[in-house]
Amino acid sequence: MKIFNHFQHINLTNDQRNALEKLHAFLESDERIFILQGYAGSGKTTLLKGLVEYLKSLEKRYQLMAPTGRAARVIKQKTGFESTTIHKGIYSFEELQEIKQGENENDVSFLYQYKIRNNPEVHDSVLIIDEASMVSDILSQGEFFRFGSGHLLRDLISYSRIQECETNNKIIFIGDPSQLPPIGMNFSPALDPNYISETYKVSVSQAEMKEVKRQEVNNGILIAATKIRRCLTSGYFNDFDLRENKKDIFNPSYQEFLETYNVQQEPKIIICHKNKTALNLNRVIRKDKFGDDLPIQPSDTVVIGANNYYLGIMNGEFAIVSEVSPSVVSRDVSFYTKGGKTISVKLTWRKIGLILPDEKNQPKTINGFILENYLYGENTLTPDEQIALYVDFKKRHPNLKKGTEEFKEAIIKDEYFNCILLKYGYAVTCHKAQGGEWPNAFVFWDKGINNKFNFYESPHNRTGKTNPEFFRWAYTAVTRASKRLFCINPPYFSSFSEMSFVDTKIQQAYNDLTGQTNINTEINIKEVLPELEKFGLENEPITIQDHFIHRWYYLRKQNINIKFWQKVGYEVRYIFKRESQTAGFKYWVNGQNVFNNNFQKLPAQTNSDELFETIAKILECATPILVNRNNAEGILTQIEFDIAIEEEKPFLKNLFDFISRGLSNGEVISNIQHLEYRERYTIKNHEQSCVIDFEYDKAGFFGRVLPLEKKCNSPELLAKIKSIVNHLKEADYVI
Repeated sequence: MKIFNHFQHINLTNDQRNALEKLHAFLESDERIFILQGYAGSGKTTLLKGLVEYLKSLEKRYQLMAPTGRAARVIKQKTGFESTTIHKGIYSFEELQEIKQGENENDVSFLYQYKIRNNPEVHDSVLIIDEASMVSDILSQGEFFRFGSGHLLRDLISYSRIQECETNNKIIFIGDPSQLPPIGMNFSPALDPNYISETYKVSVSQAEMKEVKRQEVNNGILIAATKIRRCLTSGYFNDFDLRENKKDIFNPSYQEFLETYNVQQEPKIIICHKNKTALNLNRVIRKDKFGDDLPIQPSDTVVIGANNYYLGIMNGEFAIVSEVSPSVVSRDVSFYTKGGKTISVKLTWRKIGLILPDEKNQPKTINGFILENYLYGENTLTPDEQIALYVDFKKRHPNLKKGTEEFKEAIIKDEYFNCILLKYGYAVTCHKAQGGEWPNAFVFWDKGINNKFNFYESPHNRTGKTNPEFFRWAYTAVTRASKRLFCINPPYFSSFSEMSFVDTKIQQAYNDLTGQTNINTEINIKEVLPELEKFGLENEPITIQDHFIHRWYYLRKQNINIKFWQKVGYEVRYIFKRESQTAGFKYWVNGQNVFNNNFQKLPAQTNSDELFETIAKILECATPILVNRNNAEGILTQIEFDIAIEEEKPFLKNLFDFISRGLSNGEVISNIQHLEYRERYTIKNHEQSCVIDFEYDKAGFFGRVLPLEKKCNSPELLAKIKSIVNHLKEADYVI
């Protein structure tokens, strides 16, 4: 039976079909790890459901897991299949061992470890890890009780035994690489094939899904998320637009926020970047809910802030408060530091009850003491608070000796030391929300700003936001919403912010002022194609070709020819010749085949320093060359935009869309030339035509819009383009 049999009722996208073919080949092969990278709306869950059905039809053992309890429940809701947290799936809760002993009596540097489970049924099985972008591979710091090595990915690899050839086990990681990486890491290791293969010495297969499913093409949230994602994958952080469409994206003001929040009947979440923002918004929500700034109350929504292995609750789980003690327990704890200084910390606990869903979405009840220092403090306990908890336990158990079995049993069950760490859960940081999905998500834009900026109401500028960290955070926040996305005062900027239309008269006046007659030289690719073919450059990247063409064009006018060309790794070498003189040049490119400005003499290939200096001066003064690679003139019909260019430079597709929408009454784009740092559009209306250059910089922001005087015969079309350019700038309030 083939895997496609489980997808006969679905219209698969090309990306889904390609991924399934690779998945089927992987399951039939000896390879051990498969990475399925899928972006929002691409159909990851559809493939996951069919994959599990296929494995069940083969009677193949499998485990379906996710990093958080909420993510595991989302899988169950969407696929109907049981799923657990990774921790529950691979660790043993029955055995706890001490793994580190501190020398100082008040030192909390010793740890207790839950061991990796020895699962005899893991042989010939498939482990499927969803939301794998959240799986970390660095040590989980600051936990007194620890799972395995403290490196989750490492423990998963160890539990799976995929490095043992006789087991025939496999792991499939599924996730969205554009989401936030694990805390403390700048990438998602479980979705990085190079990292896994190099670190764990195993073979890795992979597939990527970008194409949004047909039924989602009108989903405003997914359209916005896809635009953000394309900025991430292209590396151009120049377009950010979450203005409301009055369908599924809304922009309530901060003054309207509470009313809008309260009328949403389905589950909702507030997302921000900073813990301080979450603390302030939780206070606003609770004061509105209870009429005053009260202590924690029954019906409060909370989010667990740290794993509590004894009570069976995990970091990131949401719960409802069911019971609250009216009184608190407070103790002042004093201890000496290594420097002899006395530290005093006041610890305050309160007894509460919690109701939260288990992995099967059934309610479970938890009772214990919460630590109010954490509830109203920072996102982590301070080192002094951690020490104070331990010293307090020891003072209450003076006869227990550290390192004994009795000590271990007592500290595991101690409800004050092993207290619940939680925060109010109406507003949470994006990391806390990751892995979950809500019908309604309210996003506050406190990422990429300085501390004094009023992000609730003041217009944003793009400072601090044109970078991958901001876009990754925004993408993760936006994709938490399944039905309605509420963005309170979101940033807005576009690649059109600095666009300016420069008509032909202004161009001529500028040229007269500067003494320039023609800023750019243009040649047709046909003219230089024989030379490219002579040196084997016809299939090289455009940047490599253009570098060659620039030198060929200007040096041939001085009777200097290119004798030799070669690319070796990141070096590009030329030998130039004039009569009996030769000069060798070496240039450097990066991984994207972009040249830096430096060059070096090749002494063994240079017999004339005079020629070398002459060539260097000629090239230093040479103006840019535009290479026209469009051989056809174009016909009078609407053209389609190249999908590859859309992924590589999404802002060019935005330009195409805006110009297309602005045209009317028989006006069409008949040709587009993708030149170096400019788009050349030919726009026609019967016999009328205009050719216009749209310049942009290395960051993808447009600048001058330049009509080509000798290629424009219609003042009406020029006026239309100028109107479209001005309209593009009207909506932009970013400086």
